[in-house]
Amino acid sequence: MSDPQALDETTLQQEMPSPARRLHVAEIIEVVRVYYQLRKGEMTGPSRERRVSWPRQMAMAMIRNRTSLSTTDIARALCLRHHTTVCHGLRRVRERCKLKPEIKADYDELRRQLADRAGSADFIRHEDAHGRPFSTVRRVSG
Repeated sequence: MSDPQALDETTLQQEMPSPARRLHVAEIIEVVRVYYQLRKGEMTGPSRERRVSWPRQMAMAMIRNRTSLSTTDIARALCLRHHTTVCHGLRRVRERCKLKPEIKADYDELRRQLADRAGSADFIRHEDAHGRPFSTVRRVSG
């Protein structure tokens, strides 16, 4: 009954961009690319090397959490052929964050960097509230 796109199965919240400053997909990809020290074009290139595929999966999770894009749109943004690649990537990020604290730390750091770029208020998307998504605004302390 859990949503495969949700990062954590125990919480139904996902971050979305600030109403004052929406992050574009290209900005999210760039933040992840710089964090993992990849060359321009590698994130959207055809490489399946782990040094590229893992950051690409993290970018999928960041895009899914910071925007309202569908998995099909995320696949298009990353030049992937199928939305199921995005579903798999989201699942892998969720699983690895649970198992490895260093991966969770990377995930949290990327979230922090994106939140800093977007501003101080975040939308929170509640995935399954009353059978349909809705958003609220909260202040991020920090």
